[in-house]
Amino acid sequence: MKYLLKIFLTISVIATAFTACNKAGNLPYYGSGTAVVLSSSTTNIAPAPSDSNKVVATFSWTNPNYANDSTTSKFILEVDSSGRNFSKEITSTVVGKLNLSFTGQQLNNMLAAFGFKPGQTFSFDIRVTSSYGNNNNALQSNVIKVNITSYLVPITLVPSSTNALTLAVTNASSTAISFNWNSSTYGTNTINYALQMDVVGGNFANPQVIKYGTALTSSFTVNDLNNLVIAAGVIGGSTKNVEFRIVSYLGTGYTTPMVYSSPVVINITSFTPVPPALYIVGDATPGGWSNPVPLPSQQFTRLDAVSYSIVVSLTAGKSYLFLPLNGDWGHKYGGASATGGQLLSDNAVPGSNTPAPATSGLYQIVVNFQTGNYTVTPFTATIPTNLYIVGDATAGGWSNPVPTPSQQFTQIDAVSFGIVVNLTAGKSYLFLPLNGDWGHKFGGSSATGGTLLADGAVPGSNTPAPSATGNYQIVVNFQNNTYTVTPYAGPVPVPTNLYIVGDATAGGWSNPVPTPSQQFTRINTSDFQITVALTAGKSFLFLPLNGDWTHKFGGTSATGGTILADGAVPGTNTPAPAVSGNYLIDVNFLTGTYTLTKQ
Repeated sequence: MKYLLKIFLTISVIATAFTACNKAGNLPYYGSGTAVVLSSSTTNIAPAPSDSNKVVATFSWTNPNYANDSTTSKFILEVDSSGRNFSKEITSTVVGKLNLSFTGQQLNNMLAAFGFKPGQTFSFDIRVTSSYGNNNNALQSNVIKVNITSYLVPITLVPSSTNALTLAVTNASSTAISFNWNSSTYGTNTINYALQMDVVGGNFANPQVIKYGTALTSSFTVNDLNNLVIAAGVIGGSTKNVEFRIVSYLGTGYTTPMVYSSPVVINITSFTPVPPALYIVGDATPGGWSNPVPLPSQQFTRLDAVSYSIVVSLTAGKSYLFLPLNGDWGHKYGGASATGGQLLSDNAVPGSNTPAPATSGLYQIVVNFQTGNYTVTPFTATIPTNLYIVGDATAGGWSNPVPTPSQQFTQIDAVSFGIVVNLTAGKSYLFLPLNGDWGHKFGGSSATGGTLLADGAVPGSNTPAPSATGNYQIVVNFQNNTYTVTPYAGPVPVPTNLYIVGDATAGGWSNPVPTPSQQFTRINTSDFQITVALTAGKSFLFLPLNGDWTHKFGGTSATGGTILADGAVPGTNTPAPAVSGNYLIDVNFLTGTYTLTKQ
């Protein structure tokens, strides 16, 4: 009996416990509260850039009187452009506070996030949604209208100096001036910057523009700045006031300008850019107005880094021009005087061109791109039509006539001749203007070069060969009466012409290549130059004979290096630079190198 009683009591306890586990507790109760009333410290908000970090507007609302600790109440401030019924709203959430303040920058960033243009006024609808912390009993406030004007962050352009600048070709690669400026942000948008330049009085109607992306600094070399000011209207060799300003653009397309800095004015004196070559054309010359002009008789000789010279026959009453590119009328140089003066370029050249002297004859013209002047003076010396080398220092010995073409000079320009020849140490030689004739001769007293002597003035022992046997480059200049003898390590013979071919060029791999656009200019007996457009990611070669693949030259570097020939040229050919553009290519067979310079 006692055993049955124990069982009964145990079952009763278990049943009671089970009933207790399944009994629901009281649910929490949330009072409905009341919708808050929203107000603003102002209904017209127009912050200035100086207000970026200052509170410019405060939105306040009443207590919703929820049945809770008020510090846990949640409030969402909703902002949208008027008339959109909060369909594209931007929200800000606070807990336990009955107000929310904004700085000028915060509101400016909000307008930027909406995609609105800066510097304009827009109307906005604003309301507050209140709730308990768990979002229960959400109630919306009244809607207020507020006008908000976005602002633009001003930009200050700061140059490294505002002193007058005199640009000189001798300092072409040096830094002329640098600039920096502050950022002009607008929300999280990408802001790009561009520097504009114009002559004072041009009012930036057609400015020169240099784009910098998001960078906040820039600098110009003397050469780059000179090219820009000339493009802006400062004639080479003249002085003008030039103004610069920086412009910010919304986005990456440079289509929506935002902020313009105040202009910075600098007085700049330019120089006429030195072209890689120079030619003379006109009815005052033997070649007339035909372009390309005959070579080498109407190609100038480069005297130094800044000047060119030519001796040419000019016809009185006619005119002429100087061209930097043979066969091209794109650019020209000239002047207004028959005896020399200021060198003018392009549209500044008189429509009647440069007048020839009053008397027909042989004239020496010197063009100096540093001073921006040219001179025209009568020339009385005699320049031979051809030149040959003879002597026991040469392979042909003293036999006259000499073997040709191996001992015939190449005419480099109107006044000079060059040859690469093997000379034997301890022997001697002479220069002859007429092959097979001893009537006239030229020579000198030095084994390395010096004053050019003629006929009876030539030493009886003739011109001495260098002290070491080998290949030498000899250049004879009848304008300044000099000759030079320089050791030569390049290919023999040096090619007479040079061409560029390849898919990096406009002509592609078609051979023969288009001329004169892809034909080099021969600067002297061993140096060739060309300015040509090259396409990045492509390649090219140099050919000594147009239309013939038998021989080729090239290299392994996109910026220059050792000249390779034939089988030594990489199978992938010579690589073009990483950036497409115009490049000056110099191929020097004397030094055995080539260089590429971005123009």
